[in-house]
Amino acid sequence: MRLGAKKRRLENNLVTLGTGIIAFGLWAFIKLLLTVIFVGSAYFEDTAEEDRLVAVIATWVVAILNLLMYVWLGFSARAEGKGKQKKPFYLIIVGMISLYSITVILLEAYYLLTEFNHIEDTLTFFVTIIIDVTRMIFLIELIYSSVSLRIIKKNERKEAAA
Repeated sequence: MRLGAKKRRLENNLVTLGTGIIAFGLWAFIKLLLTVIFVGSAYFEDTAEEDRLVAVIATWVVAILNLLMYVWLGFSARAEGKGKQKKPFYLIIVGMISLYSITVILLEAYYLLTEFNHIEDTLTFFVTIIIDVTRMIFLIELIYSSVSLRIIKKNERKEAAA
């Protein structure tokens, strides 16, 4: 494959993956919102009455920060895919989220294998695992595309300077 075609493919991947990362952030926020709406007070039933307000506020602060982080990561990937120079800091965050996602998936798989008979809603559990695996694949593909694109651009600059 010619380098120009590969570069365009990687740029298109970053734009698409950035959009997907934003969608995952929105999905997590909407899922929490619907859980709180439909499950209601049972969502916070293990919290003492005097601590319930603190738990609700903390939950929403974390949910909003999570949403903002995914939106920032998605827009950073999209910007890099559109040719803007981006610092590698967002890739470090993506890598940390990827490690966290792998850990969560392994724990979910372990729970599935050891406690299958005690899972209340197996369909929701399987869907959650599938979504977590998909998110992890998006994140790893984002890292791969970004690093590959940076290598191609670096080589182009070396060739132009020579």
